[in-house]
Amino acid sequence: MQEITDIQQMFSLISGKSLNIISSISSDGVFTYISPNVKALLGYSPEEVIGKPAASFNHPETNKKLLEHRNSLFIDQDTVRFTGRVRHKSGEYRWYETTAQYIRDQSGYIIQTIGVGQDITERIEAEETIAYLAYHDSETNLPNRLLFKKRLSLLLEESKDGFHGLMLLDLDGFKHVNDTFGHDIGDQLLIEAAKRLKFAVGDKGFVARWGGDEFTVLQTNIEGRADVTSLAERIKDVISEPFIIAGNTIFITASIGVAVSLEDGETVEALIKNADAAMYIVKNQSKVMNCSQTQQ
Repeated sequence: MQEITDIQQMFSLISGKSLNIISSISSDGVFTYISPNVKALLGYSPEEVIGKPAASFNHPETNKKLLEHRNSLFIDQDTVRFTGRVRHKSGEYRWYETTAQYIRDQSGYIIQTIGVGQDITERIEAEETIAYLAYHDSETNLPNRLLFKKRLSLLLEESKDGFHGLMLLDLDGFKHVNDTFGHDIGDQLLIEAAKRLKFAVGDKGFVARWGGDEFTVLQTNIEGRADVTSLAERIKDVISEPFIIAGNTIFITASIGVAVSLEDGETVEALIKNADAAMYIVKNQSKVMNCSQTQQ
């Protein structure tokens, strides 16, 4: 009897000091046991948890996935690993990876679930940060070239018969700003131009930084080329408004090339190539006009 007591005391000590939360859940989804360290890790005393439905501590999306998971279990599948969000007593949600052991009766019905859960919030956040940085421009926080091409590729695959507009935009005069005011002002100009571009496009499209002083805009399921042209004119107007940066009034314009799926290409490469060619035609026309005005 003394030995059993010692084992129980040892288990309580280990579970109390562990960084993992150990729990037992009944067949109707109610906590029948939770390790004492739940207080340190999630803010609840064991008394606040035991006797309560496990679902009441989970994020709604996690409960949805748990239900789908339970319905997909094989009859002989007794040990699984599941990742979901658990509510801390403060109200914030923490990511937990739980290894669950299912206890079944002779007919295979789950009568109890033993869980060992580990807080992996920092790992999830680090992975999300890495994923964000892989697909976003660090300077403007816009999606980058990689994400834009991925988004366009998926769109063309899922909506092959729809019209989609692509714009490639170049900031005219940006090099002059860098040479005149310095790269710090130039970097700030890119940030402000990105904000204006997002504002001009709104919910009508997807904006990304292509690289350098070039940006891209994707419009989905448009009626025709006129929709893209109309938005391009709005973008030109917004960009041509003076920028006030560090006390300097800066004027730039935008050259925009347009390509429309089904008309100018059906692949990512074809649309980008044609939008790029159209942009340089616009850029060269602008140079000719400026040269002509200067001579007059």
